[in-house]
Amino acid sequence: MTRIRRITAAVRRVAPRREADSYQGLESLTFVQCQVECEDGLTGTGVTGRFLAPQGAALLGGEFCEALRGSDARDIEAIGASLVARFNPRGMTGAFIAALSALDMTLWDLRGKALGQPVWRLIGGARSAVPAYATVGLPRFSEAELVTACTGALARGMAGVKMLVGAGGRSLAEDAARVRAVRAAIGPAAALMLDANCSMSVADARRLCGMIANCDITWFEEPVTGNDIEALAMLRRQVTIPIAAGQMVGSITWFRDALARGALDWVQPNAAFCGGISAMLRILALAEAHGVPVAGAGGWEMANLPVMAGHAHGGMLEIHGAHAALRDLLAEEAVPEAGLLHAPERPGLGFAFREAP
Repeated sequence: MTRIRRITAAVRRVAPRREADSYQGLESLTFVQCQVECEDGLTGTGVTGRFLAPQGAALLGGEFCEALRGSDARDIEAIGASLVARFNPRGMTGAFIAALSALDMTLWDLRGKALGQPVWRLIGGARSAVPAYATVGLPRFSEAELVTACTGALARGMAGVKMLVGAGGRSLAEDAARVRAVRAAIGPAAALMLDANCSMSVADARRLCGMIANCDITWFEEPVTGNDIEALAMLRRQVTIPIAAGQMVGSITWFRDALARGALDWVQPNAAFCGGISAMLRILALAEAHGVPVAGAGGWEMANLPVMAGHAHGGMLEIHGAHAALRDLLAEEAVPEAGLLHAPERPGLGFAFREAP
């Protein structure tokens, strides 16, 4: 592993499977695949998500490539700081943070491959497997299909299930009925999480929480518009269901402020969006210092598994049903077994795409 020769990035679009049809449009399976090639021929791979994908890919293959050609790929902290100073001195997020997330992940992949070690061990090797929960309660499903999807995921050994609310044009009463139906079907012991994808007002989120207060919800994820910290803190004071957020937030100061304000019961950073593995490790340290647990959300288990397994404060990890077609692109991936996702022993991040970008 020597100096960077070239950075390439490509926008990839994957046709979703039937259960994810309702995620088309802005919610389609579009992502950026980044590759860094070093002068000695070693290559690393990273990813970021769907929003502003063309702009993120353009930054990676354009300005980032020009700025970093000849840089030592081992100097991950120096590379990140230099890019921030040059392209983002005023703390914006958006396409810059998305591109930085993919690049940082790629550099960690390179580091692991160069040292012949999996990244989760380089981070600290806290555990070799993490509990995996399944997001299978997608809005297209009828109530019967929803129940079948959730019970099926648990039968396959997942540690819990998550379903969407505030989507599909349903009323609060309809959402509450669907939640109660799932809880009745899966029994009292299984973990059940909800996700509103930032779609509700505080008032509506509070009303829904009241309707399902006896359903033992593990957390209510991204309940309010814009992940507004004050709104999250207000809601958390008013309901008994734990509040979670952060899966697509690209600002470490948001996590600091949300924790300091007491807005969250669960912190949910995602290495594909928050600035990469390096940023995610900082966020886990913040969460640990505040005594708030961490759970992976937003999919991209290939990006987040090394951190959740490697860091002592890591926790549960999401296997997103809408990402099934994306996982089909991988030649190497972690497969859940008996509710656990085992961290691969392969050097680097431990996954690989079957085709180059």
